[in-house]
This record gives sequence, structure tokens and C-alpha cells, in this order.
Amino acid sequence: MAQIANIVLNDGQTTPVAHTFAPVTSHDTTGVAIWTDRATGIAVGYPVITFKLRDPLKGSRAYRLTAKIRVPTLDITSPSTGTGIQPAPSVAYACEANIEFILPERSVLQNRKDILAYAVGLIGNAAVMKAAVESFEQVF
Repeated sequence: MAQIANIVLNDGQTTPVAHTFAPVTSHDTTGVAIWTDRATGIAVGYPVITFKLRDPLKGSRAYRLTAKIRVPTLDITSPSTGTGIQPAPSVAYACEANIEFILPERSVLQNRKDILAYAVGLIGNAAVMKAAVESFEQVF
């Protein structure tokens, strides 16, 4: 079992900036590990990573691994009340990525290495994923 620790990920800026996601909990009551990037100082706007590995069930003899990244963008507020007090920030929208692996119990290590390598390769594929995410381009 991997020990929960900070996760450092680069952003997509022209000159990438490293962001540190610190552990919030090793897992909550549902078995989800949570990390947040607290650099903004505004809790509602923290980018969050969650991770859950579920053991096989009787009906499905496969492990199910789910990892999610959520990056919220806050509304821009200005003092608009009679008192001049700026309203509390709220989330305008959030970009999200959900990654799920279904790993049958009977799969061998090489099967699991292959699916991970393919997934990493697909995510990093500029011709397909980069064009779709950055420019909303379809595959044709």
C-alpha cells in the first residue's frame, strides 16, 4: 500500500508551474483519499484530487480504481453591498477529469502495466487529447 504524501503536478502554462497537492485524508468513510492544492487560500476554490481503489465484489470480480481531478474557477466579485463588504467567493465553474481503470482479478501484472502505459500515452497524445481538450476539436 502506498503511503499518502504530497503530489506535485505541473500546470499547463507556457512556463509550467509546479503545484503541490497536500493530503487532506488518507481515506474518508467511503475509502476515498483526498489531496488539495491550498495555494489560493480560498477553500471553495481549492483544486482537488481524489483516489479510490475498490476491491472486487461478488457480482464483479474486478478491482475498480477511480482517480479524479477537479479545478474550480471562482467568480470575480467586487464590493457591491451597501456596506462595501466584498461578497464571499463562489465557484463559477470547474474543469474536471475522471480516470477509471477496471482491473479483473485474474489479470496478470503485464496486463495492468500495459493498460496503464496505454492510458498515459492516450492522455499525452497531442494529436487527439490535446486538440480535443484545448480546442474542442473532434476526431474525424
